[in-house]
Amino acid sequence: MRNTLILALLILSAPALRAQDIPDQTGAEQSRPWNKPITTINIQGISAADTFLVLNSSGLVPGDILTAGMVQDAIKGVYALGLFSDIKIESAPDRDGVALTIVVTEFPKLRKMTFSGNKKIKKDKLEENMTLFEGRLASSEAIKNNVEKIKSLCAEKGYLLADVEVEQTPVKDEPGLVDLQFQISEGMRVRVSRITFDGNTHFTDKKLRGQMSTKQKALFRTGNFTRDKYLEDRDKIVDFYKNHGYIDAVVLGDSIWYNVDKTRMFIELAVREGNRYYFGKIDWQGNAIFTNDRLQEAVKFEPGKVYNQKKYDETIMKFHELYQDEGYWYCQIDEKSIPSGDTLNFNLNITENKPVHIRLVNIEGNTKTREKVVRRELVVKPGTVFKRSVLGRSIRELMILNFFSNVEPGWDILPNGDIDLKMKVTEKETGQFSVGAGYSQRDKLVATVGLGVPNIFGTGQTATMNVELGGRRNTFDLSYLEPWLFDTPTSLSGSFYLQERLWYDWYTERRTGGDFQVGRRLRWPDNYFRIFAGYRLEAVDYIDIADSTTVNVPRFVYQYNWPLTTSSSSLTILRDSRDLPLFPTKGSVVSWRGELAGTFLGGDWNYFKQSISAEYYKTLFWKFVLMGRARYGEIDGLYHGEKDIPYSERFGPGGVDPDGTVRGYEDGTVGPYKSNQGYLRGRFESIYNLELTVPIAEQQFYVLAFADAGNACLSFNDIKPFKGFYRSAGIGFRIMIPLIGIMGFDFGYPFDGADRHSWKTHFQIGRGF
Repeated sequence: MRNTLILALLILSAPALRAQDIPDQTGAEQSRPWNKPITTINIQGISAADTFLVLNSSGLVPGDILTAGMVQDAIKGVYALGLFSDIKIESAPDRDGVALTIVVTEFPKLRKMTFSGNKKIKKDKLEENMTLFEGRLASSEAIKNNVEKIKSLCAEKGYLLADVEVEQTPVKDEPGLVDLQFQISEGMRVRVSRITFDGNTHFTDKKLRGQMSTKQKALFRTGNFTRDKYLEDRDKIVDFYKNHGYIDAVVLGDSIWYNVDKTRMFIELAVREGNRYYFGKIDWQGNAIFTNDRLQEAVKFEPGKVYNQKKYDETIMKFHELYQDEGYWYCQIDEKSIPSGDTLNFNLNITENKPVHIRLVNIEGNTKTREKVVRRELVVKPGTVFKRSVLGRSIRELMILNFFSNVEPGWDILPNGDIDLKMKVTEKETGQFSVGAGYSQRDKLVATVGLGVPNIFGTGQTATMNVELGGRRNTFDLSYLEPWLFDTPTSLSGSFYLQERLWYDWYTERRTGGDFQVGRRLRWPDNYFRIFAGYRLEAVDYIDIADSTTVNVPRFVYQYNWPLTTSSSSLTILRDSRDLPLFPTKGSVVSWRGELAGTFLGGDWNYFKQSISAEYYKTLFWKFVLMGRARYGEIDGLYHGEKDIPYSERFGPGGVDPDGTVRGYEDGTVGPYKSNQGYLRGRFESIYNLELTVPIAEQQFYVLAFADAGNACLSFNDIKPFKGFYRSAGIGFRIMIPLIGIMGFDFGYPFDGADRHSWKTHFQIGRGF
């Protein structure tokens, strides 16, 4: 920048000012402004900036005695605003002192920004990362910063030597505006050709390279180089050494060079390994809350083993977690390592301090949900000790409602060390509405309309309605749930449904019924348990039954006079410890359900049906979540054997049928089949599922791989632990769509049965599989 002061600040012998002739004031001494009072200060050249901002930033005040240092500071202060390309201060003699004028030239504003030469970096990507946009000042600093952003984007794609030139074109007839064109020369893509190490004697170059995200160019590796990742890689190498006993290991430096045409990069890292150390003993003092044995359980290493920094850090973290779980958030652990030859002993001095109590619990972010709906789920209460484990459980209870996309705790520390706790919730979009269509080989095209209203009027109640219309399947169901009846942990739910479905082109099954259920949260065996009791009344009718002499209609269909009624009661015991209702990452769901039909309840059927299921979720690494599920079911007639069991209550797993998921097969086709009787459905079933899920965008888009196995049998003796199953494997994906719910596709490949080795597609919308 050209800062012009028409006072010679450095050459004191030159005339200081472009002074105007003033009567009776002649000569060099009279024209110098120094040590004279400032009479007035004017600002020139401003069109967009604020005059008072410039004046305040200069630090010049009328009445002050002017010095050369004040002028220098004034120019620096105005320049620091970043608004001007040129600044000068002019002075003119005045009878009472000196009059100053600050003359500025403003940076132009950006009218239009264009890019040229970008072949690998899309225009949208460039614009997304730029901080310059229409109407902003095109300052030299802003232009420089955006040039660096473009170079960084190029570097991410492997164009490390990209160059960017900027052409500025003033807009004709529109002073103060400028067009910018960023001329990008991407150059050749640079690939990492070789990574070597110097100074490593205990680990090979290959082993050390394996710790790095930066990889050499290979068949399935791009060899791209990103400086930020490379700097992280240097730390990863040091961490690797420390986790193998070399606590003094350092990366001394590196050398990076290129081949002649600058398309291949070569990296050499110099390391100093140092000596290898082993764990010695660990002792502590100052613990009163926990016994020595309890703290010893938290130690993650054994004496004599190779020192591992990660295990040591996990030990200290576990100590802190133990104390935080009891409310001792101010616990301090002073660590001291005591070397003895190649052994490291540790001494921990624990200062427990006092536990933290909660004075208030404040709820934030609930614009729709009533505060009592949030508060009744919280395990943390005012006046109690602030325990880490209880806070975590409170977050889980709120997330499992599926009303909130996020729960963020926070707290304000009081003067006495206690806290006011804040639970900030982010509400999900209210209501789920779905309109769509599904297709399967059996049901053909089915149109679906669904309306789900969770958290009605912010009360926590839920109502749903679903309609399916098709040539082979028509359903209508309406349901309602009150999770806290009379503000107690007692739930009440009910539903009414009409279902009509054409099975195998042989008959149409029509089911009409309703049910209600009362549930209660339990505190024993632990507070993840719930118990439910319910009643169901259902009428089943089979119509349009084909001639059994020409098609394989099961005898259970044509040998009765329909319609017939089922009157049953049920009892369910459930334990659900998942962390999230959709796409959980840890926890389990275990349930047992027993149903008694007939006897004193009336109806046309007399049976006892029970099912046991268990599913478990575990994060294996990164965000890969493994889910395992097992299910067993059986049904027995109470008086007349099979004659007491309706065909509709038998087990017909297959596809994504509610009786059991075995993808790769049509719904309800896994189980006993006879050529003269068709699909008999089983009295016993055993189903196993395994899924590996990974998010592409968390809580929005997931991909998965699965393996299923299952079967239904007429006799318990036909169920074998490791054989006799219909097996399949495949892939799928899930999309979470606002106001609709989960849309999922699975592609299953069956290994058994008549349709083995032919892919089957399963589609559902509005709920998870």
